[in-house]
Amino acid sequence: MVAHPAAAGCDLLLVPSFSADPRTLQAIRGIESWPERQLIELRHLCAAANRLFFVSPVAVSEACLEAVLELLPGAPASWWRRRLQLIPLNDRTPRPLAEKLLERPRLLEQLQQQLRPGAVLAAYAVGEAEMALAQRLGLRLEGSPAALAPLGSKAGAAAVFQELGLPQPASTPLCRSVPALAEAIEALLLADSAIPALLVKLNCMAGGRGNAPLPLALPPWRALAPAERRGALERALERLAMPLPHWREELEQRGAIAQALIGAPPGCRKARFSSPSVQLWIDASGGVQVLSSHEQLLAGPHGLSYEGCRFPARAAYRPALLAIGRRLGEHLAGLGCRGPVLLDLLARHDPDGWRLWAIEINLRKGGTSHPFQLAASLAGGGIDPHSGLLLAADGRPVYYEAGDAIARPQWRGLLPEQLLDALVHQGFYLDPTRLQGCIPHRLGALGEHGLIGVTALGRSRLEAAALMRSVQQLS
Repeated sequence: MVAHPAAAGCDLLLVPSFSADPRTLQAIRGIESWPERQLIELRHLCAAANRLFFVSPVAVSEACLEAVLELLPGAPASWWRRRLQLIPLNDRTPRPLAEKLLERPRLLEQLQQQLRPGAVLAAYAVGEAEMALAQRLGLRLEGSPAALAPLGSKAGAAAVFQELGLPQPASTPLCRSVPALAEAIEALLLADSAIPALLVKLNCMAGGRGNAPLPLALPPWRALAPAERRGALERALERLAMPLPHWREELEQRGAIAQALIGAPPGCRKARFSSPSVQLWIDASGGVQVLSSHEQLLAGPHGLSYEGCRFPARAAYRPALLAIGRRLGEHLAGLGCRGPVLLDLLARHDPDGWRLWAIEINLRKGGTSHPFQLAASLAGGGIDPHSGLLLAADGRPVYYEAGDAIARPQWRGLLPEQLLDALVHQGFYLDPTRLQGCIPHRLGALGEHGLIGVTALGRSRLEAAALMRSVQQLS
């Protein structure tokens, strides 16, 4: 399990910040509640004399805070709160949290006086603002330096996969204009006549928000005269149904690639696909931990956006996932990456078994980070390095499903306490002695948006899945 510095008396400044264009942040429903996912870092308080300073854009609801504090072992919630300081900035504007903090010099001075030598700054993702904040306060920064961020871009990941010899979909070079992307796509399609369809990906976009299929039927396009092909490609790119309305500016500023969609194997009209992922941690000395594997649940306009996950990934290819993850982690550690790393893959079931393709690298925390840390903290055991299962203290495995944005229209206007009451009365809330039940988060988005996040734990896949369905149907 990932642990912050274990030495007693360590301070952690937690700034759940993510650097992105304000228009991108504004497109995420309930973005102000995202920091609540990082409340699991309250486990830092379990080490003697450790303190945690938690910065958030708006105040965290008392019900959400208490729900997490009650999971900490061996003491009442009031005892843990003595070493916890909540710092709401009361700023709902869609900007990176680190930038907002940097604009408050008096608050920074107070933090500098309070934080003890050796304190650590942890963020959701590391960018220039997070690095500036760490330098301003003289803190050690947890995560990969911002200079290495290109390794986590779409084009950067493709280059890493090529260097490691990992299977990946064919893709174009990085392009920064529609004409350049059309030219690169034409070259890719002429070089590989077996590509069935294409996916356009903004180079520096997370969560599938920068992915869209190219609206172009390739067999008819290949039949066009050479002089007509480029124009047809440019017209298709202009019709691209990208989830973000400002995608053209993102294309010009940070670039985009086009990537082949993996189709059914030859001779098979329909194939089974899944989207597994591997979660890694690279410690300060460069040591690599392969933490977990998941099956990602995708939804959204094109079925390409992260919605939730199941733990663990399928047993049929889990050993291969973990081996690929370790190989990638050791390579990235050698390049200077530190902290969280997520690897996304595509799996296809062929007649002779499952086949894997490496898809993306994320040098940050993600949707699978919070539920794994939560489950691992509760289990009291650890990950079995051979099976990839999370074992509880009794030696039996723990399974879970998690969703980041479970929404119901009738939940709008509810107070967090009302939803928690419903979970308790219907028997869905977590029973920590049995490691069975649901733990909600993102309760700050409940009243306005009618959505929450949930991690549903069970002692079998079926039990975890049944609990998640029960919460989704809660009225």
